Amino acid sequence: MVFPSKKDQWITVLLWGISIIGFFIPIITGNGLSILLILPLIVFLLWFWFVTDYRIIGEKLKIRYGPVRQTINIKEIEVVFQAKKNPLAAAPALSLDRIVLHCGKFNVTSISPLDKQQFLQALIAINPHIKMEKSLKQSLS
Repeated sequence: MVFPSKKDQWITVLLWGISIIGFFIPIITGNGLSILLILPLIVFLLWFWFVTDYRIIGEKLKIRYGPVRQTINIKEIEVVFQAKKNPLAAAPALSLDRIVLHCGKFNVTSISPLDKQQFLQALIAINPHIKMEKSLKQSLS
């Protein structure tokens, strides 16, 4: 199952705005060489926008965030709770509407699946022992 990331409008505007401005400034200024330097950076930036999703394959959760890859064993997820909306917190997510997956003592990951209910139901189907914040549990009912 593939769960795309929810995409906040402000993040979309930020990523695309920087990319478009970065592309056109060298063209407007007439500096062709700088477009060759900026183009790979633009592609790298948009890679995050186009390739951010969460895949459940067997008992594994595979997180793709642009070039970043992470795999979590779903059986090791202990707690899931709603993340605080902090725009400065780094996470493989394109939205501030995130859930936090807590696996073991130090492995904590925040993600933002578009269909949070279906995603959580898929996790629970594989690992029914996951403890969940009350508000998330109620959303599953």
